[in-house]
Amino acid sequence: MKALHELLSENSAWNPTEEAIKSAGNEVVVLERDRPQAEQTLVDLQMSDKATLGAVVLNTGGLLIDGGWLRVLGSGHPKIAGDIRSWNALGPDPIALKFKPEGYVIVAYDIAGGFFAVNNGAFNDHSPNIYYFAPDTLEWEDTEKGYTDFLHWALNGDLQQYYATFRWTGWEKDARMLNGGQAMMIYPFLWSEEGRDVNKTDRNPVPVAELWDLQQDMRKQLFGS
Repeated sequence: MKALHELLSENSAWNPTEEAIKSAGNEVVVLERDRPQAEQTLVDLQMSDKATLGAVVLNTGGLLIDGGWLRVLGSGHPKIAGDIRSWNALGPDPIALKFKPEGYVIVAYDIAGGFFAVNNGAFNDHSPNIYYFAPDTLEWEDTEKGYTDFLHWALNGDLQQYYATFRWTGWEKDARMLNGGQAMMIYPFLWSEEGRDVNKTDRNPVPVAELWDLQQDMRKQLFGS
């Protein structure tokens, strides 16, 4: 296992990443890191800060994008559910998940119950692409982006168009009311026929981990995996 000093680089990816955040087209809030926690997270991941993911982990507690709709994991902060270690069964305080990530690393989620993960062997191709777990299909979809491109998309992409069928009237106010550990339980579920019109659904705050387990359980029932 590499020590911290072996993972720190003079060519850190943070400088270009910070510039990208400052010039982002979408609203971004950078959550403050706890330095010792951030350093330990980098060691647990065994990832250099030359990688964009490592730089985000080392320098942020996480990112809240587009009014908090999209939440990019860092080294942890009260305003975001867990951190990249706890979601992926690393470190001293893993999130208690019935369905733990296997063969992929969760790096972000949205408040409608979608999750973004780096492929680490779970999916058919061998590239470290970001896959999106879509709450309307309960399937993993290849974004055809690596982590750096995914982050630039999150900062500048047309999220309103991407999430057009998931966003309800007044979602901005609801997103602000959620606490750091919550997402929205949407019922009828987005994957059901009745849930196709999200404005006709009921929406209630629930722990993000609870929503993850519910969706993975339903996926297993429907698809067997």
